[in-house]
Amino acid sequence: MLVNATEMLIKARDGHYGVPQFNINNLEWTKAVLTACEEMKSPVILGVSEGAGKYMTGFKTVAAMVDAMVDSMDHGTYEGCKACVEAGFSSIMFDGSHYSIEENVEKTKELVALAHSKGMSIEAEVGSIGGVEDGVVGNGEIADPAECA
Repeated sequence: MLVNATEMLIKARDGHYGVPQFNINNLEWTKAVLTACEEMKSPVILGVSEGAGKYMTGFKTVAAMVDAMVDSMDHGTYEGCKACVEAGFSSIMFDGSHYSIEENVEKTKELVALAHSKGMSIEAEVGSIGGVEDGVVGNGEIADPAECA
């Protein structure tokens, strides 16, 4: 999620943690930085020099690239799945395990209807198993698959 740097730095100051800043020069560097920071659950500031901006065909391209990468790294979200349907994907996977079971089932039903209306397949994580994955603590709720069909 893109946020205002001032707000991010105030939170870091108040929370007593640092925020790394990396200069980016291309798609690969940007992806590596964003992936590492996502894994570490760390905010990050991306910088780009005028030379690197020109190399990447301009600041508008850099901003669009970063925005698209941030959006795509939130894979499996409700909004992300809807965007994939509109982009013409042939299949989607929705991970709603961080929602309450009721909200998860409702969002899954909506995505199933949307995907099927476009002839797409869909996989959904409805409910959760015990444990921790990607920072989400599962409490063992399991939905009846018939509720989502």
